[in-house]
Order: sequence, then C-alpha cells, then structure tokens
Amino acid sequence: MAKVDLADIACSIARTVGIVGERWTPLILRDLFLGISRFEDLRRDLGIASNVLTDRLRTLCDHGIVETRVYQENPTRTEYVLTDRGHDLYPILTMLLAWGDRWLAGDDGPPLAVVHRDCGQVTEGVVVCRECAAPLTSDNVTWHAGPGGRPGPGVVLVATRLTPLPDGTASC
Repeated sequence: MAKVDLADIACSIARTVGIVGERWTPLILRDLFLGISRFEDLRRDLGIASNVLTDRLRTLCDHGIVETRVYQENPTRTEYVLTDRGHDLYPILTMLLAWGDRWLAGDDGPPLAVVHRDCGQVTEGVVVCRECAAPLTSDNVTWHAGPGGRPGPGVVLVATRLTPLPDGTASC
C-alpha cells in the first residue's frame, strides 16, 4: 500500500499531526513555550541529535509555526520563536500534559505544574464549548461533515458516518 501524505487527507487532525506529530516536535514546542529558544539549548535540553532537531525546526518554520530571530549581529546568531500560529498550539500541549498527568504521572505526581497568572492557581487544560463554556466530552458532542469534508484516503469510513450539519450547510 502506498504511503499517504497526511496533508492530503481531508481531516484537520491528520493535517495537524503531519506537521506537529513527529517524534520530538511536541517537546520542542514545549521548550519553546518555556522560553528555551536557542538551537544548542534545545539540543542540550532534549538530548536530541542535531540533524533531527534541524529537521523538526525546519518543518515548524516551513509551516509558519516558528520563525527565527537574530539575537546577535557579529557573528550572526539566531533563536527560534513561536509565531501566532505556533502560540495557537498551546491548548493542544496543555491537553497532552493533562492527559499525561492523569494517566502516566505515577506515584510521584505530575512533573510540571501549570499556574494561571490571573488567579495564581495550579490548573490544567480543559476543552470547553466556545458558545456556552460548558466542558466538552466525547459523550456530549456529535461530529458532522464540515464544508471541506470529502471522502478519500484516511477518511474512507469516517466520511460515510458523518451527517451534514443540522443547518444543512455541509456534507461529505
């Protein structure tokens, strides 16, 4: 079977995983969110091979998630910073963190605490409805075909299970 490029699948999850789902990429993003921005610091913190780090950073730059900024002119040295597109990945990382804390932290407890600056409390990521702010769970949502939905590789069966939006604006 031919390898399918995730970017070609009519699924936003597949397309996102194709960019940020490679081994090491979520940890690179974590470090960038924590303020580690220089190549050598990222490499040293993660214990990652330079060629792998270069490849992952290139992918993130190519997709507008990270950009380089000069922090020293002579000799020229750059650092990696998150773009607005990169900052929009924050909820994904916080949800991965919350899941890992719940299911994988073990007896020692979570290795990282997230504190909300506004209230000073330790918190965790929660997915809520943007309309009513109620928590979203797999039991209280339904999935429908969106305007860009279409049958094809990676969604052969999914496309047959999705119904149009209740207002009829989209279908697969």
